[in-house]
Amino acid sequence: MSDLSGKKVEFPEFYRQTYGLSYADEIATIKYGYAMLTIAGADGEVSEAEMNWLINHQRSINKCARRNY
Repeated sequence: MSDLSGKKVEFPEFYRQTYGLSYADEIATIKYGYAMLTIAGADGEVSEAEMNWLINHQRSINKCARRNY
């Protein structure tokens, strides 16, 4: 994953208003996804509903973001 270091993901206005984020390193968005998956699985399993939410949430970040290389 080191080849992702330094690449920026610029977030759309929705993320700026909702989460207070305007951009992040691409590697940070991947680690964020892993953290969310870990939290969802803290009870020993990730339910189908939890997994669907996680997938859709990560897709919304990737779909809406403009990458600046």
